[in-house]
Amino acid sequence: MQNSELTDEELLSLLKNNDHAAFEHIYRRYWKSLFRQLYAKSGNVELAEELTQTIFVSIWERRTSLCVQHLPSYLDAAARFSFINHIRSIAKEIRYADAQKANENSTQEANSLNTLNVEEITSQLHQALNHLPKKTQEVFLMSRMEYQPIKKIAQALQLSEKAVEYHITKSLKTLRIALRDYLTIGAIFTFYHLYEVFSLI
Repeated sequence: MQNSELTDEELLSLLKNNDHAAFEHIYRRYWKSLFRQLYAKSGNVELAEELTQTIFVSIWERRTSLCVQHLPSYLDAAARFSFINHIRSIAKEIRYADAQKANENSTQEANSLNTLNVEEITSQLHQALNHLPKKTQEVFLMSRMEYQPIKKIAQALQLSEKAVEYHITKSLKTLRIALRDYLTIGAIFTFYHLYEVFSLI
């Protein structure tokens, strides 16, 4: 049987036995969707490519110890945490640079970051979500808060997968518009806080 005909479970089983061909097929099967997910989060082609490659390198390095029940869900979670960790890393660098500038009595840029009002951003998020149609809110929360795959959301809400994708796109577009005023000064720092805020919604 060709690798292209194997299920994810069969490919993962082969991968545990150091089958490089199985890894290459997993890579070809999921690279594009993983890249698109990371690009949607970052808006940066180079960063999305780098994080995608890092995830697959990690899969190969940990191939013998991987415990994966559902590969698409595993990759979705890996993309999410990879991006969050990247943002947190950058946020730490910003805070360190901010402290250094404060010690040197050069706080002009630091003050621009400190003016970001997290409570106001939280309020904007809540308002934007509350203005969405009920079905769109349900899809958004299941997708972005509960991390459920599109197929499961479609089954739970008795929608087509295309409809679920439409609601997700609609909700993200609405949130981007609602937060457009916060994506100028210290955008990366803001995104870090947004992930913390989203977890509280």
